[in-house]
Amino acid sequence: MDELENQLHKQLAENDNNRIGSFVSFIGSIIALFGFYGFVYVNTYKREWNFGTEEFLLIAFVTIGILFFLAILSLHLGYSFRRDHLIVHKIRIKHYKKDTEEETKKNMEIIFGNLYSPLEKKCCNFLPDFYNMFYWLFNISQLFLFIITIKKVICNIISNCNCNDIIYFLLFLAFSILFIILTLVIRYCYFKKYKKEANHCKEQINNGIR
Repeated sequence: MDELENQLHKQLAENDNNRIGSFVSFIGSIIALFGFYGFVYVNTYKREWNFGTEEFLLIAFVTIGILFFLAILSLHLGYSFRRDHLIVHKIRIKHYKKDTEEETKKNMEIIFGNLYSPLEKKCCNFLPDFYNMFYWLFNISQLFLFIITIKKVICNIISNCNCNDIIYFLLFLAFSILFIILTLVIRYCYFKKYKKEANHCKEQINNGIR
């Protein structure tokens, strides 16, 4: 069993090092999305390109939708990492446990540092920093695109009052706001899952891990 735990610990450490691949993928996705959206944004309402309000709002909505799914992906990967982190924490407690809880904590801090515990995290930081950063980047990007899209379309609606444009604009508002709210709601749901796992981990530690 000790050998199995050792292999698990090594595998999780390797998974931690593989995050560089996720970093490259996330950065590439952001550059591609903003490049595509920026091209459409600049050329909307210009004669040489056939981008009207309908096309522009569709592209903006698709871009916000992709950012939504990237934010959820960051949440899922971050939660999975934190869940595995809890498993590693229990293995470390088992192998570095001392006579008292205070001595165990002090021994763990000497070896792994004070910031490496996966317990007692809050909703704002329960994800590892890497995934938390990208989650908020995707979330803020949604809001940014939402605001600049609204500004551009409203200016056009004011100067050229068109009933179809207004309908498309209201649909864009409704579904984009839904995506932005869902991004926050799903984060809270993942946080509740983390708290359940963390509390279970603490119970096992307090009852003694065998």
